[in-house]
Amino acid sequence: MSRTVPAAARPSRPPSTRAPIVIGLGALPLFVLAAVALFELANWDKITPGVTALGASIGGLSRPAALARITPGVQQLLDRPLVIEGGDQTWHTTARDLGLRLDPSELVDTAYQVGRNGSPFDRLGEQLDTLTGGRTLSAASTTDRAALDGSLAGMAHEIERPPTDARLSLTKDGAIESSAAHDGLSINIPASRDRITSALNSGGQSVALVTAPVPPAIPDEQLQAAHEQLDRLLGPDVDAVTVKFGDKTWRLEHADVVKLVSLSGGTKPGQPAVVKLDDAPLEAWAARIAKDIDQAVQDARFAFNGGSLKVLRPSRQGRGLDQEATVKAVHDALVAGEHGLDLPVTIVDPAVSSDDPQSLGITELIDKGSTSFAGSIPEKKHNIQLAAQRLTGVVVAPGATFSFNDAVGPTTIDAGFQWGFGITSGNSGPKTVPAVAGGICQVATTLFQPVFWAGYQLEQRFWHLYWIPAYTSRGVVGLDVTVDSDAGLDFKWTNTTKDFVLIQAGADDSNIYFALYGKKPNWKVQVDDAIVTNRMSPDTRPVAQEEPTLPWGRTLVVETARDGFDAEVIRHVIPSDGGKPRELDLKSNYQPARTVTLVGSKGKPASASVDDAIQRVLDAQKPAEAKPTPTPVAPAAPAPAPTPANTQSQPTPAATAAPKPAATATTTPRREASAPTPKPQAQTKPGSANGIAPTPNPGR
Repeated sequence: MSRTVPAAARPSRPPSTRAPIVIGLGALPLFVLAAVALFELANWDKITPGVTALGASIGGLSRPAALARITPGVQQLLDRPLVIEGGDQTWHTTARDLGLRLDPSELVDTAYQVGRNGSPFDRLGEQLDTLTGGRTLSAASTTDRAALDGSLAGMAHEIERPPTDARLSLTKDGAIESSAAHDGLSINIPASRDRITSALNSGGQSVALVTAPVPPAIPDEQLQAAHEQLDRLLGPDVDAVTVKFGDKTWRLEHADVVKLVSLSGGTKPGQPAVVKLDDAPLEAWAARIAKDIDQAVQDARFAFNGGSLKVLRPSRQGRGLDQEATVKAVHDALVAGEHGLDLPVTIVDPAVSSDDPQSLGITELIDKGSTSFAGSIPEKKHNIQLAAQRLTGVVVAPGATFSFNDAVGPTTIDAGFQWGFGITSGNSGPKTVPAVAGGICQVATTLFQPVFWAGYQLEQRFWHLYWIPAYTSRGVVGLDVTVDSDAGLDFKWTNTTKDFVLIQAGADDSNIYFALYGKKPNWKVQVDDAIVTNRMSPDTRPVAQEEPTLPWGRTLVVETARDGFDAEVIRHVIPSDGGKPRELDLKSNYQPARTVTLVGSKGKPASASVDDAIQRVLDAQKPAEAKPTPTPVAPAAPAPAPTPANTQSQPTPAATAAPKPAATATTTPRREASAPTPKPQAQTKPGSANGIAPTPNPGR
């Protein structure tokens, strides 16, 4: 049986909440929309709540009410004192003075537009943000920007400045002119405008303009190194550069340094200034100093007098300034700022010192010889005597090589020699022409002969164009020498011994004498008979030719007809210690000579004829036309020469004949490899018949 429960007795269920929830969610948008509508309705003609302007709250006010509230603030804002600072200046002004305008109604209109732009949701969002966070309107929104920018531009004109580049220059008199670099100044007008506007809004009373430095294009650093170098070179407190040698000093003064210094560069960005030193003036300065310092080394000269030596010329150190090193040293000293240095001078001690003459060991006569110049023209006599003076007293040190040209020195008119005549070769054959220092070939020949007989090593020797009988020595032909420094012809010999050799010379009116003093070498000299070959007969017809340098009426026989031939003389030098002998093969090639007479034409009368004068000379010589001087074929015993007068105030060697050494058996001889006999080439190395020749032709 079923049981029925009454409704009242059934347990009751809780009331359902689903329906109310559904009702609430649906009502919320309506509520929000209602609230927004009410908010919009309440403020539809009013400024959004939360808006402030010029420090006054105008939110929720109508535009007229807001205008009334902010108008007094606008006037105060425009007239409030404002201090603006920039650079090194200050301006006391007001917003109104700056040219600003601020319309209260415009500001109210701007405030009214807050929350009224965009979509409904955008407007609502902006209004809610303003309501909750507030919104302050800036006066800039209604500021006359152009007027404010104009005021700022005026201030910029007063304080802005361009940068100044560093400058460095050098005047002609060496003054250093310079100026330092300075930054420029510029105003950032937009940033400065924002600062002023912010101050106006915030009630600030002072504003610092926004400025920035403008760096120079050429800063000080770009010129600094050059400026410091100029100060070291030309600064007012810089001392002169002093160089010294021994007790002598030379100064490079400020004016001298100015000529060296130049400045370049430094006028473009990134281009440093450069100081340069021109060494050319320094080289000229060093050359002038060298004239004060340089001196040739001078060997002592002596006169042999009975076993003792008298000093004729003291020795002297040689000195030479290294000019290139001097220029570099002074250049470096100037750059480094140094002001004193020692000069680089090379010292050369003399090979023959006059300090202790007796230590030279010159104690005896080694050899001697002489030749005659009797009958020579006065000019030739003068030249021979002068050359003898130049040579007497010369000492040849052990191992040294004697040069005739060096020992005699320049053979010029300025050196005291006179004009003479000489024979030169040419395409048309030998010809006699004017020559300076005619006669020195005889001097060289006379010295050569005792050197030859004494056995010293020959280095250089040239023979004459024609054979000269007077130069036969001890019965041997082919022992002559011709010299000419201009043509490179010299007489040289080397002292291969360990002893000093003194050359003593003298000359009187007819003869020249030479003697060698020292210690006799430790060898024996053997000279073979001269070998004469290729004899050529001369043209014996006399020749007369005009000579413009001779005065009218003067005639001079300068050549005599003689045979031409080749001569060979072999000398053997045999060491006493049994060493290898030295052999010298001395060869000479003499051309046949003619009899030549020079006829002077200088100062000839207008009515006179040179041709007639030449013919008269030839006519006068016809009866005297004779056989030429024969070629020597065998040695002739020379006659003793007279003792000369003392022309140097010291004993002069007497020239006596010395017999030719007898032939001696020897081992296989060795030629003097270091002393070959040079052969003159055709047309380039002619000799002379009378010992003179013109420059540049050899054979004087």
